[in-house]
Amino acid sequence: MTPDSTRARALFLHRFILRSALSAGGIFAWVIIFRLFFIETGNLEYALAGVGILYALSHAITFILTPLTGAALRFGVRRALVFGTILQGTSFTILSFIFLGDAASREYVFFMIATFVILHGLARALYWIPYRTEEAQGIARSPAMLVTEMVIALIPALAGYLGTTLDHGIYVLLIGVALSILLSATFLFRIPESHEPYVWSYGQTLAQLLARRNHSAVGLFIFDGMQGAALLFLWPLAAFLILGESFQALGAVLTATLCIAFLGRWIARRVMRRLRVSQSPYVIASIVFSSWLFRLAAGTPLQLLAVDVYYHSGNATRRFSIDAFAHEQIADGGHFVDEFTAVKEMSLALGRILICALFCMLVLCTSEALAFAAAILVAAISGAASVFLAQKAAREAF
Repeated sequence: MTPDSTRARALFLHRFILRSALSAGGIFAWVIIFRLFFIETGNLEYALAGVGILYALSHAITFILTPLTGAALRFGVRRALVFGTILQGTSFTILSFIFLGDAASREYVFFMIATFVILHGLARALYWIPYRTEEAQGIARSPAMLVTEMVIALIPALAGYLGTTLDHGIYVLLIGVALSILLSATFLFRIPESHEPYVWSYGQTLAQLLARRNHSAVGLFIFDGMQGAALLFLWPLAAFLILGESFQALGAVLTATLCIAFLGRWIARRVMRRLRVSQSPYVIASIVFSSWLFRLAAGTPLQLLAVDVYYHSGNATRRFSIDAFAHEQIADGGHFVDEFTAVKEMSLALGRILICALFCMLVLCTSEALAFAAAILVAAISGAASVFLAQKAAREAF
């Protein structure tokens, strides 16, 4: 086995285990924190605002620390990946302690939640730049990608079932996520260590974030961050409330959505190509916009499933097959993968912070229904706008 194939296999196994763990923990952790706040305060608006503030704080930490952690690549790309993964696993371990025995009645619950939030933000800041650097060194997609995606799609239903039916089920769920993440870190030691210079200072990174020539790409990533927070944070909270605060039902809906969407994406691609509109920004933007607006009418499990399948099926056609910075990275031999990934991650974090700030303000000043509706509307507008920005950024790249 060649060194490149060993690197590719190790990184693939690491990502497969990590993604499997996060498909269970990434969404459920924030829903669990919301549930803890709701039980403690007895006030739905305060609980939603509380978890929203913490989610935004986590990404604010990512935003602030990303240029600093990028500079750490000179001490080792693999080392940064390992530390980021270990911090992620540690964050879930600490969160699980809340549900260990009688820990839920202790006065340290908020301290453990705050620690989870801080480590979660720091782990993301540490992880993505070195991962993209390793990925840029020739990591290919696995031929078993469809199988791995199907396995990952089944995890949310399993997580919801275990968290609901087992004694200390939430503890078992969270500690299982933590141990799986830590297990994924062991495969990183099969990747040769490398060192990459991070040539921008903190001020230069911020200057690139604000640079006029990067406005299209940065705007695209901010919109993507808004959609990401709406899809993976706010919408699961809304679905959890619609489903009667059932972890098992939430997991079942997520798994059913991902499984059915495999077929839906295939159908959507064929139909779009046959109609010759697969590259039409107006058609794609309309699909993205409507897939968010339909969520405003969802009030039953079947309706939740339908709108989610429609979103994930139509989402396969919304990009124009180019990262906004891809051309510059290729032209430069990959040297600026680190720096541009920092700008991308900071832009994504900023988008998540902005939509959470809007949601928290509205949920405290108006009602949870209006706050969720406004967030969905912002996500719909962001999704449609990102289609046109992706096309513009692709043109500018060349």
